[in-house]
Amino acid sequence: MTSSGTDRRSAAAVWQEVEFGSYTADLALWTELAGAADGPVLELGAGAGRVALRLAAHGHQVLALDSDRELGAELGRVAEERNVSVTPLTGDLSAADGLEVPARPGVVIGPLHVIQVLDAASRPPLLARVTELAAPGATIALTVVDESTLLAAGTSATQILPDMRELDGWVYSSEPLWVHVGDETLTVRRLRERVSPEGRMERDVHDEVLHRVAADRLEDEARAAGLRPVGRRQISSGPTEADSTVVLLEAPA
Repeated sequence: MTSSGTDRRSAAAVWQEVEFGSYTADLALWTELAGAADGPVLELGAGAGRVALRLAAHGHQVLALDSDRELGAELGRVAEERNVSVTPLTGDLSAADGLEVPARPGVVIGPLHVIQVLDAASRPPLLARVTELAAPGATIALTVVDESTLLAAGTSATQILPDMRELDGWVYSSEPLWVHVGDETLTVRRLRERVSPEGRMERDVHDEVLHRVAADRLEDEARAAGLRPVGRRQISSGPTEADSTVVLLEAPA
């Protein structure tokens, strides 16, 4: 990103705010699970803090894990400004053996399909590491795309309005172009544009790639890691976005 008033935030943090900042369909579930847990909340893939800051504002201690150090620094700054308890942690979910937490969480959450960033070879080691890190009897809640509500492969998504934000005089727009369903992955292509206060436009194309995994398969992988499936919850995201299935798991007592 070129110099602007948004320089205090990384490009990743800005685009997360644009594309996901207004998404609220899952917040009630995370608040419910955090309220029922003993101990801190561990959020996998916390990003810029959409969920972490919400839970911390409700008085929960949140351990916010993300691979992007800049996002973690930004989240820590915002949490300090708001005087809420968020501890940013840097770690790569695909290198699960290296993940560490300062306290054993009573609930572990993976919003926005973060588990699907990992391929079939990387998920089992993460599930095993989560089993080791979680408190006895902790709840683990992982979100996967409900593919029955996805656009068909190759279908145009241009009828969907772009996500837009104005930040420090810059206007940001992220327009979904299409969703491609491959044998192993889902790819969402977006056109990202931003316009400076002087009217200069910058644009690029961004692909988000998720690895396909059904809830049944994720539950089987979790059992192999020592976790017990204890149910599912559905999240309805509205007519313009895919719904989600939240797989609920329990750590051994």
